[in-house]
Amino acid sequence: MSDKTNDINNEPTVGSKRSWTDVNYKFCNDKEKQVVEEIQTETSWADVDWDSVRESIAKSITEKETDMIGEEDKNHHETNAMDYWDKFYKKNQNKFFKDRTYLHLEFPELNPLKITRDETFIFFEDDEDNEENGDNNNTSNNNNNNNNNNNNNNLYQDKDDLEKLEKEREKKMANLLSKNVDIKELKNRWIKEIEELTNDENKKLTVLEIGCGTGATVYPLLKLNPEKYFYVFDFSPHAVNLVKSNSLYNEAKLNAFVCDIATEQIPTSIVKDNSIDMMLMIFVLSAISRDKMHAVATSLFKSLKPGGVLYIRDYGLYDMTQLRFISKKGKKIDENFYLRADGTRTYFFTTQVLSEIFEAAGFKTLVSKYDTRELRNRKRMISMYRVWVRGKFMKPLDTEIPENNSKILSLYNDSTVGTTSTETTTTPKTE
Repeated sequence: MSDKTNDINNEPTVGSKRSWTDVNYKFCNDKEKQVVEEIQTETSWADVDWDSVRESIAKSITEKETDMIGEEDKNHHETNAMDYWDKFYKKNQNKFFKDRTYLHLEFPELNPLKITRDETFIFFEDDEDNEENGDNNNTSNNNNNNNNNNNNNNLYQDKDDLEKLEKEREKKMANLLSKNVDIKELKNRWIKEIEELTNDENKKLTVLEIGCGTGATVYPLLKLNPEKYFYVFDFSPHAVNLVKSNSLYNEAKLNAFVCDIATEQIPTSIVKDNSIDMMLMIFVLSAISRDKMHAVATSLFKSLKPGGVLYIRDYGLYDMTQLRFISKKGKKIDENFYLRADGTRTYFFTTQVLSEIFEAAGFKTLVSKYDTRELRNRKRMISMYRVWVRGKFMKPLDTEIPENNSKILSLYNDSTVGTTSTETTTTPKTE
């Protein structure tokens, strides 16, 4: 069947159907595999299996990449890492990363109200402005649909994403209504449960976020976790100032401070050793040089209570972003470590490397797995494959003095205690 061209938007078609472009193959300069068969499903953000063909092509491309930046340039970006991130936040302020209103769906310890995926948009919706925060990762390429136009300038952004978000909202609302959910009653229940949580001394926990940025993680979690006290820090002074300038900043619930975890210890004058129940590193460890990651893990281990848990979400090996770096040439710093155009850096993890880093520091691996997703832009007919890693690491329990142990996992009846869920291969196969 011969190829045709759509006269209206000059996009390729196969027969009478428009064809999809697989962006991962496009970055690999594989012209034959860029065009894929028509995708019938309407889902634009779906869990997918990582097939062996895609894996082998990505592996071949990364192994052939030998064009690396010079030693002087490498040392410059290592020495000035904080300055580049500070410039990033001064330029973008709080308008680059959208609120991460999805973490409670991945980590139940962050979801004391047991809010479902369909209920999430209602909980985080601003009733006055009818604001839609969404539930996708900030690395997805959707816009923030809000009245402040806090738009994400990521790859393949499309203004029609606003319509898509609204359709998603309508779909989720329809799902709730089909289950005879009374929205008003649901909100009243949340108000009551939040009050109970706030007053329950037995459920009070302390959380530390490493690399808080402008607050895209902590502020949604503050609303959802009233029983928790949050410490957050970043090595960008400007980012911390933006956190503190937020109207929701309240030192009775949140303490933000500056700390470069790659070069210094967490100040014990603010965070005492063995005092934290839960730690969060969301797309942060990847910005640190591989040779400094062990020291970072060791520092975090000291601050965490026995039985406390560290949660990580970050970039996985062969993610679309890694292939994009390779296609641009001259961006490679070291193995799986690349330089962005703005001077910041990104490492791409295997689950094996992730576990090794924290186990060497004394942690026990509870979960270390890949999260593979396909993101589709229907207007541009673009299919993008993303790979992330998700980790959950526990500081071993104190068997001699049990009262020193964190109660976080027992509070949430965590089924992973005493078990290990680890993908140890070096390729991103789903579990």
